[in-house]
Amino acid sequence: MSDEVRLSTEELHTLGAAFEVRAEELSRQLAAFRRRANAEALRDGFGSDEAARPFRELYEQAEHALVQLQQRLAEVGGGIKETVAQVQATEEELDEMIRSVK
Repeated sequence: MSDEVRLSTEELHTLGAAFEVRAEELSRQLAAFRRRANAEALRDGFGSDEAARPFRELYEQAEHALVQLQQRLAEVGGGIKETVAQVQATEEELDEMIRSVK
């Protein structure tokens, strides 16, 4: 097995963009989730704050997890795209060095 790694900057850029798109989609879904499952709606649905408390706690945990996931997707997408830019810059530098040696 070879230790060689091949990168397609175009494919990596596409992957980075896909992560960012998913983060944006999740952000929109999170906003809709917040509108539909807010604490007031839970209280109204269960009749009292006390009855709604366990579900409100679950809602808050779910909301927190979704926010973290959205942020992580955006970070990964941005990191991949930053890596692509660095790889492309390095390739251009190598091309210039090779041309200058010829």
